[in-house]
Amino acid sequence: MIKSEFNPQQWTCCGFFFSMNKLFPVQRMIILMFILSVCSLGAQSSKNIFIKPADSLTKSRVYLAGGFTGLSYAVFSAGLYYAWYQNQNPGKFRFFNDWKEWRHMDKLGHVYNGYFQSDLIYQGARWTGMNNRQAMYYGVGISMLFQSTIEVFDGFSPKWGFSWPDMAANVIGSGIFLVQESLWREQKIYLKFSSNRLKYSRIPDLQSRADNLYGKSLGERLLKDYNGQTYWLSFNPFNWSVSQKNYWPRFLNIAIGYGAQNLYGGYHNEWTDLDGTTRKLDPVIYPRYSQYLLSFDLDLRKIPVKNPYLKSALRILNIFKIPFPTLEVNSLGKMKGYWFYY
Repeated sequence: MIKSEFNPQQWTCCGFFFSMNKLFPVQRMIILMFILSVCSLGAQSSKNIFIKPADSLTKSRVYLAGGFTGLSYAVFSAGLYYAWYQNQNPGKFRFFNDWKEWRHMDKLGHVYNGYFQSDLIYQGARWTGMNNRQAMYYGVGISMLFQSTIEVFDGFSPKWGFSWPDMAANVIGSGIFLVQESLWREQKIYLKFSSNRLKYSRIPDLQSRADNLYGKSLGERLLKDYNGQTYWLSFNPFNWSVSQKNYWPRFLNIAIGYGAQNLYGGYHNEWTDLDGTTRKLDPVIYPRYSQYLLSFDLDLRKIPVKNPYLKSALRILNIFKIPFPTLEVNSLGKMKGYWFYY
């Protein structure tokens, strides 16, 4: 019953790894893309062909990249259907408006997903020798294919439906990548993610509620717990400077983040336990509120390293925000400071 509060697009089944079918929203493609990247890296390490883009379109690379993409999509779609949808008795296609759920944390997950998927697939397309314009649209197109497939599945699900707000968030994420690459031929503003495992009170028993909603293992909590997640805009304030003299480190960014607290349900902190007991939290003691954060971050793509494999790894890891001292202003009108914020 508790699972039904979540839209299935917020869950992952990456086909190769059916045991991962409970990974949550924002990272549903991280593991897949990362493993494919590592596999390709290891397979071709002797020639460095993963690291260095081709000067012109290379058929062997096109076939390899196309094969990985097709296999990934087929396994992803089949795995998602058989792990989640096949027992739901699909009905007529319908729409579902979940715009106000989770204080928009799920929508930011879709924006983030669309952004980093487009970027990673773009890099793969450039490796094949595609020109910049072709690679941009290939990255956005494949990203939207993955995202749209989940929404279509949702549309036939009796529990949910096709969500236009989710699709809009997917488009915005891919658009952020596409606009920057079109204007500057680089990403000057990154979308990043961070997560922290929280300890919940046992009086009332919020620990059990959190376990049911967000899972018990460290991995589940980091990827599923909205109360511990933060989404960031990370940028170097001097990226747009015309001056040649710049003493600000190229790899040190300013980060603006958004998070939320006291989320124990999609719309309200009210639920029914498995034994039929209805519970409702006092909104004065447990107010649902938003966090607005200011911090520093590292642009791992700008770290001056020479090893091409390390550069490749840092590029992939750059989708995560690096912990730094952080200032918070929240919707309750309070201000907080953290020595280290995850």
